[in-house]
Amino acid sequence: MPYSSKPQMWFWVLAIIFLLWNLMGIGAWSTEMAAPDIMMEQMTEQQQELYQSRPGWYMYVYGIAVFAGLLACIMLLFKRKLAVILSLVSLFAVIITTSFNFFNGSWGIINTSDKFFFLSVPLLSICLWLFARSAASKAWLR
Repeated sequence: MPYSSKPQMWFWVLAIIFLLWNLMGIGAWSTEMAAPDIMMEQMTEQQQELYQSRPGWYMYVYGIAVFAGLLACIMLLFKRKLAVILSLVSLFAVIITTSFNFFNGSWGIINTSDKFFFLSVPLLSICLWLFARSAASKAWLR
């Protein structure tokens, strides 16, 4: 059965949810960039050591992840196929940062709520990419 070229209501709801999620990511990234001392105050000594030992490229890749994700959501709302590529760029950046955090030992020293975000970020990044691909395959994006 062919799909209508007009997106269903659930498309708009999901696109807005993904947009809000990525805006939260921008907020977290901005806080880390502008006020790292605030972040450090809430960390244990072990977490502070890991935080300070991150390589210089980490925050750039983190920024790529959140800004590409945000732009992908905006492109979804404007029904543009560029959302697929931007969501894939975001996903790759998320995989890089998540892998770095996992292999540097972060998993063992973060609390339960942080573990939730640690797992939800890559999961939602995959979902965003699949959602954009699905919308493109249904000809909802141009």
